Amino acid sequence: MSESSGVSAPLHGSLLERIQERYGSLRKSERVVADYLRDNAGTRLDSSITELGRKLGVSEATISRVSRALGYEGFPDLKLSVAEGARPGGAFANIPVEIAAGDSLIQTSGKLLSLLVAGLEGTQRMLDAQRLEQAVEALSKARKIIFVGVGGGAAICDEAAHLFLKAGFDAASYRDGYTQTIIAAKLTQDDVVVGISHTGSTRTVSDALLLARENGATTLAITSAADSEVARAAHVCLTTWGASQQVVPLHGDFLEGRLSQLFLVALLYVGVLFRAEETTAHNLRLTGAALEKHYLNPGKGTGAGKG
Repeated sequence: MSESSGVSAPLHGSLLERIQERYGSLRKSERVVADYLRDNAGTRLDSSITELGRKLGVSEATISRVSRALGYEGFPDLKLSVAEGARPGGAFANIPVEIAAGDSLIQTSGKLLSLLVAGLEGTQRMLDAQRLEQAVEALSKARKIIFVGVGGGAAICDEAAHLFLKAGFDAASYRDGYTQTIIAAKLTQDDVVVGISHTGSTRTVSDALLLARENGATTLAITSAADSEVARAAHVCLTTWGASQQVVPLHGDFLEGRLSQLFLVALLYVGVLFRAEETTAHNLRLTGAALEKHYLNPGKGTGAGKG
């Protein structure tokens, strides 16, 4: 693995902005440092580099690499930035720290766009070609495709099932643990289950994946936590960008994480379309024609739209 985090980068902006931009490229030990810096932004960091390393259980070299990865000349320069990183008096802890109450809506839109783009770019950097191929291969051959998730993840599951249904696959989405268990218990080696969980800690999702796997089904996971229960329950895990699951939760959810999940769903969908191009193209034409007949021109349907 290359030491991309050890190379100085010409970053600008606040400490939190820099952490968000670089987080996806940091190693696990370096993320420990980044998490601590983020959680203590706006406070005075009195520890020496040796003391901080001992406190976090990492080496001084790791802290130095993080300092350079975030665009600082060294640890002393980083310490000054930590003290300046407080959120400017915001009332909403779950709004991205870069967005201030005094911003105009146009300013807010620009900042939000930057945050979302950073999340998508981080997910792109974390893609693994072999895992992608394995996931697409499994989906393209599946007898049945089941998507499982809860909360915001369930909304992504619904969209995923909708896409694959139109392409002719037997696809469905389930959002409660009771039903997920029932479905997983009946799956076979010809089926695929996709679990979506930003944190990777959603127990019902990991349980459904494990049960389906025990029954021979292929299991896929989309999560920001590669070492989570959901990830371990899957044969193939695709990782989305995530800043320790806490950097920019929007209204109690993770908007940048949801868009990254949707990005991966779309990527898998396009991959499957091309893998079975003749069949999927035919099915899309059929479903498109049916939708046009019954919803765009209801008067020409078989009773649809009539009172």
